[in-house]
Amino acid sequence: MNETEIDDRGLGPQDPVDPAAAQHHDASLCPECEGAGALPSGETCPVCEGTGRAVGRTGGG
Repeated sequence: MNETEIDDRGLGPQDPVDPAAAQHHDASLCPECEGAGALPSGETCPVCEGTGRAVGRTGGG
């Protein structure tokens, strides 16, 4: 590789058939419950109110 080439070897999945390579956060899912609509404790998710969808209220201020 010479100095004018871009080193992009680390930008893609290492092994495309590796199931861990396909795991990434889906932006359409609620970041708190990850789309389940409920917390592990069984309570309705307070962020998405049980819908499992991302809402504009996430994030800090």
